[in-house]
Amino acid sequence: MIKIDLITGFLGSGKTTFIKEYAGYLIERGENVAIIVNDHGAINVDRLLLGDALGDRCHLEMVIGGDADCTRRRLKTKLISMAMCGYTYVIVEPSGIFDVDDFLDMLYEEPLERWYEMGNIISLLDADMILNQLDQINENGLAEGRTMSNEARYIMTSEVAKAGIVVLSKLDQCEKSKDTETSKNQILAYINESLELYKCSHKIDDIYVWKCGQISDEDFKRISRSRYNTGEMIKLPLSKDNLFEKHFDSLFFFHVKTDISKLEETIGKIFSDRTAGNVMRIKGFIQDEGGNWLEVNATRNRVNIESISTGQELFIVIGEGLDEKIIGSYWDEYRNGI
Repeated sequence: MIKIDLITGFLGSGKTTFIKEYAGYLIERGENVAIIVNDHGAINVDRLLLGDALGDRCHLEMVIGGDADCTRRRLKTKLISMAMCGYTYVIVEPSGIFDVDDFLDMLYEEPLERWYEMGNIISLLDADMILNQLDQINENGLAEGRTMSNEARYIMTSEVAKAGIVVLSKLDQCEKSKDTETSKNQILAYINESLELYKCSHKIDDIYVWKCGQISDEDFKRISRSRYNTGEMIKLPLSKDNLFEKHFDSLFFFHVKTDISKLEETIGKIFSDRTAGNVMRIKGFIQDEGGNWLEVNATRNRVNIESISTGQELFIVIGEGLDEKIIGSYWDEYRNGI
């Protein structure tokens, strides 16, 4: 049986970066690893990032984004074809907006149930996002800010509910973190309140605090044996006909021209502009004046710009109620089609 792991996490939680490290550990252990990535949109930035980091050490496949039913069919077809290729381990990185129950149901369908064994569900949480959410709570217990809508909170909770282990990212980088233990406990309490809100039968006892590049082999061993939970809870569908899928947008900006020296400042302004919508994530690539590729990976609280060997001239902006014209006005020039 081929072991299959699902790495979940809301937009910007660090799934792709975590998979780079996790896949490296499995490869060193002798596993023949394949990774399937699916992004919230039709163009897959994460596949380029993983390919640049892992090279030919493991096989990478992508599932082109689409509505929930289309994505499910494509993923199942991909898994069927990969079962014939001799892999011992498959890692699936879904979109940040994803129905975990649907994935588990799919693995029990023929012929997948004959070839695959569900291994672990690992759910990543962005410490920045949750601490900012807690900072917006008023005296009535309601969130006043735009950090996480009710729809976003539901999706995050549904992913955590099934996880065998919850991995907390970026806590060591949080400006709002008082100290690691206090912030960790605040986040744990918020997650369990969310689980209770949606009548989940599962509660989280602990969270693994991940420091990028510092996971020991012993910790990886524990993560790789964490399994998953049933986590029954209130079920709200994520199909194309209901509020949740309609609630989140992906905008594509091709061949963006802008002042590279002010790129971080420009991206920060987009996140801050309330008329642009609730921008949750900006990621993509751009070339500098010398023709070198830069990878951009940004959330509301952090903008990372790093050199990368290859790229594609695009930015993807993900969020709620986005206004393409307003966001586009921050670029000197762009195209909204290939």
